Amino acid sequence: MHPEPMPVPADRLLDAKEAAERLGISRWWFGELVRRGSIGPCVKIGNRLRIRVSVLDAYRADRQGNPDDPYLTYDDVASYLGISAWTAGELVRHGEIPGRRIGRRVMVLLSDVDAFIARHAA
Repeated sequence: MHPEPMPVPADRLLDAKEAAERLGISRWWFGELVRRGSIGPCVKIGNRLRIRVSVLDAYRADRQGNPDDPYLTYDDVASYLGISAWTAGELVRHGEIPGRRIGRRVMVLLSDVDAFIARHAA
């Protein structure tokens, strides 16, 4: 008689390869995100890095953002405000509009641009 197999929990631990595949990035980049503290908490079991599925899902949801409040590029902000992309970048660099680095790009939430308009509408 064989013992019944244990069910796989929905929030199981993934190794770095599985986590990277799930996020659609390389294993090296996944390791960089962990080292920089962008993804976590993680656990090291033996010599292998492990992370829960729920942590990856939360990271992905945070990066994708809210569909009702999308991320905008400098070009999008410029066309929305009727200014140049360079001026939009200057507003972000000087802290007038909060920006967030996502990969190599700096992105701005639409709600932050609307808040900027509300502060300066007089």
